[in-house]
Amino acid sequence: MSKQEARKITIIEELLTERFTNKQAAELLDLSVRQIQRLKAEATANGVISVLHKSRGRKPFNALSNETAEEIYQIYKTELFGYNFCHATDVLAEEKNIFVSTSTVSRYLKKNGICSPKAKRRPKKHRSRDAREHEGEMAQMDASGFDWLSDGSYLQLHGAVDDATGRILALHLEEEETFDGYSELMFQMNHDGHLPRELYTDGRTVFVYNSKKKKKLTIEEELLGKTEKQPHFARALKELNILLIIAKSAQAKGCIERLWETLQDRLPKDMQRKGISSIEQANEFLKSYIPYYNRKFSVLAASPEKVYLPKQDMFEMKLMFSKHHVRKLNSGLSFSFEGNKYRMPIYTSGQKIFAYPRDLITVATSKHIGIQVLFKDLVIEPEKLITQQKIYESQISDEKSLSKTEQPDKPQKPQNHNSPWYGYSKIFYSKRKRGVT
Repeated sequence: MSKQEARKITIIEELLTERFTNKQAAELLDLSVRQIQRLKAEATANGVISVLHKSRGRKPFNALSNETAEEIYQIYKTELFGYNFCHATDVLAEEKNIFVSTSTVSRYLKKNGICSPKAKRRPKKHRSRDAREHEGEMAQMDASGFDWLSDGSYLQLHGAVDDATGRILALHLEEEETFDGYSELMFQMNHDGHLPRELYTDGRTVFVYNSKKKKKLTIEEELLGKTEKQPHFARALKELNILLIIAKSAQAKGCIERLWETLQDRLPKDMQRKGISSIEQANEFLKSYIPYYNRKFSVLAASPEKVYLPKQDMFEMKLMFSKHHVRKLNSGLSFSFEGNKYRMPIYTSGQKIFAYPRDLITVATSKHIGIQVLFKDLVIEPEKLITQQKIYESQISDEKSLSKTEQPDKPQKPQNHNSPWYGYSKIFYSKRKRGVT
């Protein structure tokens, strides 16, 4: 019996002994005089205990049965052990058809001695900023190194999330945090029509060079029109008119940092339960995982209007997000690149190429487009020249040493024991020279 119920019984007993009036009892119990009269009549007829609620001690009609509670406990213990209670509730609803609240799962598991594996930490203080009002106005981009496949491999999950809604725009798993990984995010966002107007990233060299270490342009170079060298990714964003913003701290891009906290807790367990063991399988699984996450965790933007950039041609996107290198044509209208020699063709797509010696060209290369030449608003596929490989001096010396080892050893002449020099050595002569006998 609770203190409130005990207090109610005590006041009704005092009322029956006429120590309290109906008005005084009503004020103490915060009830009307009419309700006090009904309680007084009920206590007189059936005893003081009858004034308590009639459902007291009964099991609620919506309470879980003992069989369901035991099933939840066994499923968590055998299949979902280590999942946080919110994640376990989602799996029970989607795969086991057991629809219960997170608090119910927490209550039954704690009753059986299982505590939540997710530690509660005191949040760090930092100055927050308002999220963007429109979806597509800004996206946060980052990569997280973690044991995503639960096999001891330390892989990098690249991701982009919308700042206004918290929706995942793209995910891609790679062995390292690379330019190709971030480019794949841009390809996914363009395919879905989700190119943002601004990108919020950290200060990785993929996005920006360290201005303290790089060489600054002189005034003369600036007057001549020279520009500072940019990373390939920053250059591609500039061509798309996407503003790149560099965050000064991890808290500044808290939206994607919270995403990593959620995914590091949920995603490896889900992929392990699905039997995913390779990067290729994981990237295929992420295509269906993104809509599931967005349905569950995304929120509405302050403004319903979406302001994504127009969708771009995919081949042009691949040209932009490739590595660009400048080369100069020689007198044969050819150039060298990565140890090979290439020649400019005469025509491309039925159009004659007006190229001359000493013209500067841009060589674009990636695993998606191979090698392409950008020259006078044309995209040209160069012709590879077959040249004789140069034999380096190191290879020649190796061949000479190999030929020496392959030659049979010459037979040594037998020693002449009758020679006056027999028994003498270099050590003997060096001692004699120093006066040592």
